[in-house]
Amino acid sequence: MGCLMTIPTVIQPAFLKEVVKIPEGLTGSINAGLQNMGQIATLLLIGLVGIASDRYGRKILIVAGFAFCIVFYPIFGHSSDIATALGLDASEWHLIIVYLSRFMLGIGLVLSHPQFVTLVADYTTAEGRGKGMALHAIMMSLGTLCVYGLFTQMAAVIGIIGAFYVGGILGLAGILVALSGLVDRIGKSHTAKKDIREVYRLVLRSFPLRAAYITGFVTRANISLTSTLIIVWMVSMAGKFGYTPLQATARAGVIMMVGNVFSILSFYIIGILLDRVGRLPVLISTLILTGIGYFFIATIDDPFSNLMFLYVSLLGFAKNGAIVAANTLASDVTPRHCLGSALGVLNTVGTLGIIFFLQVCGYLFDSISHQSPFVFKGVIDAACGIWIFIARKKIISMEKEDQAL
Repeated sequence: MGCLMTIPTVIQPAFLKEVVKIPEGLTGSINAGLQNMGQIATLLLIGLVGIASDRYGRKILIVAGFAFCIVFYPIFGHSSDIATALGLDASEWHLIIVYLSRFMLGIGLVLSHPQFVTLVADYTTAEGRGKGMALHAIMMSLGTLCVYGLFTQMAAVIGIIGAFYVGGILGLAGILVALSGLVDRIGKSHTAKKDIREVYRLVLRSFPLRAAYITGFVTRANISLTSTLIIVWMVSMAGKFGYTPLQATARAGVIMMVGNVFSILSFYIIGILLDRVGRLPVLISTLILTGIGYFFIATIDDPFSNLMFLYVSLLGFAKNGAIVAANTLASDVTPRHCLGSALGVLNTVGTLGIIFFLQVCGYLFDSISHQSPFVFKGVIDAACGIWIFIARKKIISMEKEDQAL
């Protein structure tokens, strides 16, 4: 799943420039907008997916999501060919088909990827849930690492279109593993109406859950925002520094791979800290560190600089720690019978954050400077960490009440 969620972010900049041939001055906005097609699919469906998860089980949704990836990854890669075959030769129509294909691929991802966090919560108790969430994040990061380290180098050999077929093959592998290994551990006695009413009541009374949702809104965008903007930045500046778009993509993949290696190594520490030190100290510190990481990236003029390795590594540790801490806090204060629905709402809020921050940062990238999105996002993350620190006593006291209830 980590591979399938990362491939579009990595391959889109070169795909849009070399195959779709988008205007040079709109690279940031179009890449952000295309990335947001997946988020729009998430926004439209994540609530229903959460309810279906509690009602029908996690496994069936995961299999369906992988099946969508098998079909729509190759279709996404051939979007321009499909537009030409339909007689839609204008460049605007090519871009519309690209957007529609990305939306359908987003449906497959939203069916499957939220279920894995829910499964971890199903399989763990509060005492060890931090480690469970950290191990889940490690596996997702390993998938991301494979894309940045192996996939980007492979794409330079097999070509952009061939890379999309690899996505379809990974979808088939996902189905085989899910069918052979995953186990649902939920009852089927809860109706959708009861689930959604329960979540509404829970959000209204639970300040810790609201804090987790606010953090999710701020932090969830960091997963795609960082890689999208850095790769787009490097591809758009490739000619100036003597690279081709695919070479720039490969260089960006190496940088992101190093950042993910550091993240994976740090997840074990994050899991221990979540269970021993607490959710809030980890959440506060990683939010502030995320802001610092963004500020450091904003100081760079040459995106191919070796300093990018250091700053992306710092940012990778911080942003992943904040996301895992927010997921764990939300899982702690949510009753088991509506866990899928509550985490679905968390994903919905996070999706709103992704859409908002991707579009704003894409606009800043095109209209002000390549560094301005990182300054903006750094201020937001640091401010969120400071707010959690100020509200920490209220969160702690109400968290105990929620767990008792």
